[in-house]
Amino acid sequence: MAVLNQLEETPNQIEETPNQIEAMIDGSSKAKACHQCRQKRTDLFGSCVTQKKHGTCPLKFCTKCLKNRYGEDSEEVALKIDWVCPKCREECNCSNCRKKRGQKPTGILVHTAKNSGCSSVSEFLKTDGSEKYFYKKKAKTESVVVASPLELDQENAVEDKPVSIKRSKKTKPEELKDINNGCSNENAAVEKSSPKKIKISDSVHEKTAAKDVKENNKAGKIRRTKPALKRKEEDQVEVKLPQGNSSITVVGIDLPPEDVGNVFQFLEFCSAFGEALELRKGQAECVIRELFSGRSRTRQQYSTLTQMILRLLTVLLESRGETSVDLSATDATWFTELGECLSTSEVKLEDFPPEIFEKGISHYENLNSSKKLKLLNFLCDEMLGTSLIKSCIDKQNLESVTRKKEAKEKINAAKEKEKQLKQKLQDELAKAVTEKNGIPLTITERDAIVSPINAEAKEVHSEMKKAMEMLPKKSQGSDNTVRTSPVEVDDNGLIFWRFKSYNDGQNILLQDLGSRSEVSPQGKWFSFSSEQTPEVEKYISNIRMKRRRAKTIISS
Repeated sequence: MAVLNQLEETPNQIEETPNQIEAMIDGSSKAKACHQCRQKRTDLFGSCVTQKKHGTCPLKFCTKCLKNRYGEDSEEVALKIDWVCPKCREECNCSNCRKKRGQKPTGILVHTAKNSGCSSVSEFLKTDGSEKYFYKKKAKTESVVVASPLELDQENAVEDKPVSIKRSKKTKPEELKDINNGCSNENAAVEKSSPKKIKISDSVHEKTAAKDVKENNKAGKIRRTKPALKRKEEDQVEVKLPQGNSSITVVGIDLPPEDVGNVFQFLEFCSAFGEALELRKGQAECVIRELFSGRSRTRQQYSTLTQMILRLLTVLLESRGETSVDLSATDATWFTELGECLSTSEVKLEDFPPEIFEKGISHYENLNSSKKLKLLNFLCDEMLGTSLIKSCIDKQNLESVTRKKEAKEKINAAKEKEKQLKQKLQDELAKAVTEKNGIPLTITERDAIVSPINAEAKEVHSEMKKAMEMLPKKSQGSDNTVRTSPVEVDDNGLIFWRFKSYNDGQNILLQDLGSRSEVSPQGKWFSFSSEQTPEVEKYISNIRMKRRRAKTIISS
């Protein structure tokens, strides 16, 4: 499988120069493996800054993989001090990472990507229709079924009996190909074969006759369903998703459908970093109320929205080295500074050309709620690169690692205690029987020994359960505690979310990316009632079960 994965992933098969081949061969004992193609090479680049449990992310990528799979120049990557690898960006398209996300491996897709006008495989996978390109494992032909030779009294027989042809280990692929080509679709017949390469069982007719007798003996009896057939029948049972409600209410406001995603993006940001930014409790909710309750015309000096923008803008400017930043809600300087931040950012918002920031604060007051929210989320995205937010992320990740370590220590201690209690029970029972000269214990005597130990075991089990609750969930991830990850992603473009800012994460929200449009670029959103939540969870469990089975089939 390792060799197969290398052949499947290696973009270096496209155009390897002698120097690159030398980099792959020379010094192989000292070379490290590329995360993408898994080949040992000496031309590896990338110093990912993402913090892991034992330090920063150690993944490296070779020159060709960076160029062909992700469109990145190795020299530029080597010079970057804040580079994040594709895996930590959740954009890695190697076979292992795609399988973990429930996706199919792409195989060698560079030619297809470049023929489609894309600069890399990563860019091609973001286009519509790219999901139909994936690596297909060639099935191994182990045996071929052919028609059995008719006996003298069977020349006019209508039905052919199957004969098993065993392929020798030394059989060449060409010879097997000749055998397959000589077989029809319904009744296979051998035209080209070698008696040295193929062995036909002489006792095939005897086995067939014995099988017929066995089936006749079982006639009239009830046959049990095989486990494989039972699983197949379970897979065919369709679990339907209940109809969601397109009306989503947050802090008492019915959100416009096109703004639902942006609202939750802002609220989740404030939930994660509100303490670091010294935000007041409920301040983020007040901003949403002001935006969508018709109070967006509030004077700037009293506007919670303006105060939020000023706070974010001040921290952003100070992180860029500007001193004595003093922004006021009554002064239009903050709107000009916001325009400069937008012009120097890598993010480009088409709704905000540079000239609108020169028209003064009156132009900002005329913007609708959706555009004001976009500007607010732009500042939130820019804040992620500041030292304040980075230190907050590192702190929360460190706390998460500490909690995980403490939880594991408690779990191990509880397991050891359970082991000791089990041994204690065996020793005391054996001692009691020995004291009675081998006479078995009565129920009362046995309960007198077992009951106290069972009480201790229950306490230990309760401690273990509490410790396991301290461990982060797999869907959340232990290396990034502040990132909101989806509960599940369906192959049909359905994404299920639980947000802390929406009913404390009790209810599930559905984002339908298949309904994306110019009006709603993030797709449509649907909510579910508390009564519908079990049905939604059942649908999600069915998705995960099918994905696990698909992985099992692929790996086998």
